[in-house]
Amino acid sequence: MLSLIAIAKNEAAEITAFLEHHRDLFDEMVLVDTGSTDDTVALAEAAGARVLHHEWDDDFAAARNASLAAATGDWAFVLDIDERIARSDFSTLREATLGSRDHCYLCAQWNYYNRQEHQEWQPVSGRYPDEERGQTGFFAAEQYRLLPVRDGLYWEGRVHEDLAPSMERLGLTAALLEVPVHHYGYVGSKEHNDARNEFYGRLVRRKVQENPDDWKARLELAYILIQEGRARESIPWLEELHAHQGDGPILSRVRVMLAKLYAEDDRIDEALQVMQRTTRENPDWLFGWTGRLQLMLSQKDYSAAEPVLNEAKRRFGEDPLLLKIECQILVNTRRIVEAIPVGRRVTELIPSLPEYALIADKCEALARKAGML
Repeated sequence: MLSLIAIAKNEAAEITAFLEHHRDLFDEMVLVDTGSTDDTVALAEAAGARVLHHEWDDDFAAARNASLAAATGDWAFVLDIDERIARSDFSTLREATLGSRDHCYLCAQWNYYNRQEHQEWQPVSGRYPDEERGQTGFFAAEQYRLLPVRDGLYWEGRVHEDLAPSMERLGLTAALLEVPVHHYGYVGSKEHNDARNEFYGRLVRRKVQENPDDWKARLELAYILIQEGRARESIPWLEELHAHQGDGPILSRVRVMLAKLYAEDDRIDEALQVMQRTTRENPDWLFGWTGRLQLMLSQKDYSAAEPVLNEAKRRFGEDPLLLKIECQILVNTRRIVEAIPVGRRVTELIPSLPEYALIADKCEALARKAGML
């Protein structure tokens, strides 16, 4: 038996569509309401959900734990109201519940985001046409979503809550489930995003005050400061974290953020050193390579960028983000004939980037005019 668990507050506009969409996926739907003043509760109950009430105390972990405690299934799947699972993935998710209950499953949360400045932005691929409709790209974050329902498993942390400590105590291991969670929380209006950032900023600051030695909480605050336009206040923390030995996505993200801030302050050599360390210590993280290459391209250092690009291509193959960079290098070094198939291939792989086909057309026209074709 599989339980959907979710928390909500004032989601009357979305709750019915959310529950109806997922009706065939779950055996029960458990909604924890944290103080709605609209019709969220009545609409959820009308759609078949079991609704519990939980007083909000600026603590996501507490609300999530209430939802998990109420689940009666063998497994629980965690979703927010602004998220969807594609119907084409329903069977894959259900099949995972037939396996060992010694795992908690990670899913990639695809955060749709239509501005390319995010360090881990990637274009939509067309794999999920319904879910991707109207979106140009996203950034991904792995999160625990499919959980065995058992005593002793719970989240910790007021915000950006963490399941890993209780998993370790119970001896549960992590497994990756190839089912993306489509998240639309970042594609609202500027007013919506500003309010969201202010809300999370307040919770993160409380988290840091309560746990001043928690380096993950301090990293979360660094993100908030950057969003608030106060990025330079985060540099000392990022530098302290950067000094740690080790690899993994968290330290890699720290280093990319720090390199970007160094570059904005014209500390280019330091930024390049940080990015070199990123690709050396976490060579299987694509965005370390793309960040390093983009920094080199911003300095028009095309000759030095090319061998770095070739190394990245050996690791990741025909990745469209690397092909974009290759096209930029070829155009800027006037190898327009070579740029033609690369530009067309980018648009072929990623239809949401038609500008690269246009670049290829311009290169072909110039090459024909110069007698190169």
